[in-house]
Amino acid sequence: MYQAFYNLRGKPFQLTPDAAMLFPSKGHKRAMAYLLYGLEQGEGFVMITGPVGTGKTLLIQRLLEEVAHRQIAMASIASANLGSEDILPAVASAFDLPYERRSKEALLQDLKRHLKTLRERHAHALLVVDEAQTLTPSALEMLRILSNMECDGRALLQVFLVGQSELRGLIINNRMEQLRQRVIVSHRLEPLGEEESRAYILHRLQAVGWDHDPDFTPGIFSTVYEASRGIPRRINLIMDRLLLHGYLEELHELDDVAVATVLEEIRDEMPEMPATLEASETPYAPGATQNPAASAQEAQYTKLEMNANKVLLRLMRETIRLRKTIHQRSVASVTEDDDTEGRDRTGGDMPEDGDK
Repeated sequence: MYQAFYNLRGKPFQLTPDAAMLFPSKGHKRAMAYLLYGLEQGEGFVMITGPVGTGKTLLIQRLLEEVAHRQIAMASIASANLGSEDILPAVASAFDLPYERRSKEALLQDLKRHLKTLRERHAHALLVVDEAQTLTPSALEMLRILSNMECDGRALLQVFLVGQSELRGLIINNRMEQLRQRVIVSHRLEPLGEEESRAYILHRLQAVGWDHDPDFTPGIFSTVYEASRGIPRRINLIMDRLLLHGYLEELHELDDVAVATVLEEIRDEMPEMPATLEASETPYAPGATQNPAASAQEAQYTKLEMNANKVLLRLMRETIRLRKTIHQRSVASVTEDDDTEGRDRTGGDMPEDGDK
């Protein structure tokens, strides 16, 4: 509707993930580096967590686009309270294997044969589990068993766990130490800061050909940030409604009054949402409270995770440095060889008659 009114090539703030619209925030660039590093390892678990709407699914989509040239056999499932009896059929279905009326043992054998076939074809088997925080502990344990499958000392399957922040608590509270030890990379996406929130809005607008129609008064960006708390999906919701409001009112400048009107409309439609549009935290288990021991464990895990990520960053930087050094030496060696050949051809280094 408003696209034609404002001469836009598309909807800049659609809610469905679009990898082409990914805003390269500092957090997303770091997360992408971790994902690429984890993918290169080809084994274990890579875990990406964060609040609803921070762009976790979008990040995975962008990753798969970046590695599309590689031989990756990717399967994905969106878990919805899957238990140990459901997870194997779901994984088999994701890899296009028959699963109906197949026993657990038969499914395990089918999956192992299929993964070995992929390995023989030099394909990297990757399973992406979205909304992983809804998995039961027994389902997570079954995924760990699948990740242990190997052939000739090499893992047959790598698993990406993508979910809300509760995923980390699910693993810690259920003392899943074996699975934790299989997590080679873990990263938590955070909401955007105020400056990045403004840059995100402009990035999305410019991606669809925005030419300052409508124009935005400076205060709008701060208001949208405060209302959304920097969550990209909420920014999209507010900005989409703001552009629709501008179209309906035939406005070519959107100001504080316009955004206040839109926010009021959204609150009227969703009265359970507070003024900041910030949803209340969902407890880990209905009616349950977090015990101090679990909180201490999670804090310790967070600290270990941060230290591990720092080590990974150092490793990645050192790898890049070594590659540059090797490349420079290779170039220098080729240049030196060329110079030597040139001197030999011209006799530049041959002694003169008087020196004989």
